[in-house]
Amino acid sequence: MPRVQYVWSTALQAAADQLPANIGRSSIVHDLVFALDLVENAVQPDQHLGSRDRQPRGRVICPDLIYASFASLEKYHDKAYVEYLLATSDQSTTSDDEAGSKRKRRRTELHGLEHDCPTFDALPQYACLVAASTMTACQLLAEGESDITINWDGGRHHAMRNRASGFCYVADAVLGIMLLSKKGEAKGRKGRPRILYLDLDLHYGDGVAQAFLSPRRYAINGGQPRPPQVLTLSIHHRSPVFFPPSPYSDLPAENTTHPFTLSIPLSAYPSRMTYAAIWPSVERIRHSFNPDYVVLQLGVDGLARDPIGQFGSWSVDGEGGVLWCVEQVKAWDKPLCVLGGGGYNHADSARAWARSTAVLLGREISSNTPVPEHDHWPEYGPSFTLEVSEGRSLRCG
Repeated sequence: MPRVQYVWSTALQAAADQLPANIGRSSIVHDLVFALDLVENAVQPDQHLGSRDRQPRGRVICPDLIYASFASLEKYHDKAYVEYLLATSDQSTTSDDEAGSKRKRRRTELHGLEHDCPTFDALPQYACLVAASTMTACQLLAEGESDITINWDGGRHHAMRNRASGFCYVADAVLGIMLLSKKGEAKGRKGRPRILYLDLDLHYGDGVAQAFLSPRRYAINGGQPRPPQVLTLSIHHRSPVFFPPSPYSDLPAENTTHPFTLSIPLSAYPSRMTYAAIWPSVERIRHSFNPDYVVLQLGVDGLARDPIGQFGSWSVDGEGGVLWCVEQVKAWDKPLCVLGGGGYNHADSARAWARSTAVLLGREISSNTPVPEHDHWPEYGPSFTLEVSEGRSLRCG
């Protein structure tokens, strides 16, 4: 069985619960995972007794606080952005100095800390702990201490180097991949390790793609420079009015000079059949790149009832569903870091991620399993099971 480690702490959960776009989601997700006995008890890890103890469980790992620092964030993010981000809780919302107030507004606008990314009291702690949690997950893989790591509070794939964007304040996936590229090992070949970043969120993973966009051009014919360590592949809905706009969110041209920044754009309402239909392309890309590590962003805002995604019709079960995709990636048998991302129907997100945790552990939990009684049990009505409404669209994007 794979060694599965689950990155979590009470401090991380408390900070993530205050994310304005997902108030309380972290508690709903983690409490369901614990209620289903998928990870060791966070307070009393050795309390499991009897026949149930034979069930595989994830090992809870707290974020390494050495990564919850200005220095860690600055490994990718712009220094001025990090300074402003970590000082937000100390700043007054008003100023007696009109010039000072204008300067603050300009910096707020410059760094994207408005509209969909407002400041909040726990923002400095949140930014540091989310970055630390994903970096910890990747450190465990790089050191060979785990086969699969899970961080459902990570996957903030819209954050840019110098600004927040799309509910994302810190580029935790970028920081984790950078750590893997430096500390990981190439398997069976010389040189640096290769990392495949696969993004299944309904929205294009523009922040991660931009971070690893190669400055070189790769001609199809003739001599080619050494390929980069990171290939990003995003599968997402794309339309002129759907966030985020990016020249790299469309299907790459046959003669693209950026073959390591790839997208598979989908029409509105992609269903599980859509994902099953395009998956052979994913397999060909993975086989050609032959990564040493995989980072999977498993945003679930493409599920049918998501209030923000809206243009998705994905399902949890069935061929092409969330669990099926997780199984395909797990079958690659590569050190794997699994992150969260979008998901704004909190109960459905928790259902999808809890059952994905089970798949990664090699356990099967059916959709008709009753939700165990716990603090958030009322959130799962009226069915009070793990079932998520099936997407209806048959479109193949």
